[in-house]
Amino acid sequence: MADMRVRIGSGDGDPDAAGTAGLTGDFADWLTQDREVSRHTAVRRVRATAPSGAMSGDLVEWISLAVSSGFSATALVYAHRTFRASLPPRLRSEARLVVEHDGVRVVIEDGTAQDAARVARALAGGQAEPGPSHGVSQESPGAGS
Repeated sequence: MADMRVRIGSGDGDPDAAGTAGLTGDFADWLTQDREVSRHTAVRRVRATAPSGAMSGDLVEWISLAVSSGFSATALVYAHRTFRASLPPRLRSEARLVVEHDGVRVVIEDGTAQDAARVARALAGGQAEPGPSHGVSQESPGAGS
């Protein structure tokens, strides 16, 4: 099994950017209901840690996915595309899928076949090629979270 993490956000490292706070939790629910994704993954919510003395964070900051050999990057990307289309228009443009695996970050907006190929390459350990408007960065998975 491979481990990866995903979230819904602006892709710039701020999961709360432009009103997308809470969408990662909603997407976790979406993934557990999507049979093409959920039958090959174990979905675990990673909640934000509150600073000492503060109230605990209720928002899901990341979704940790343990994926089996039958996992399809295409199913994940298309699940995001459908999820994004279900959102109010004011949230759609900022509701990008951020995927991290082994220090590689892939940001998906449109959910094209090329986006799915980029995620698959990142999961296979190869350097994913940047997309036309959103690329891949070599960052440590903890960067910007």
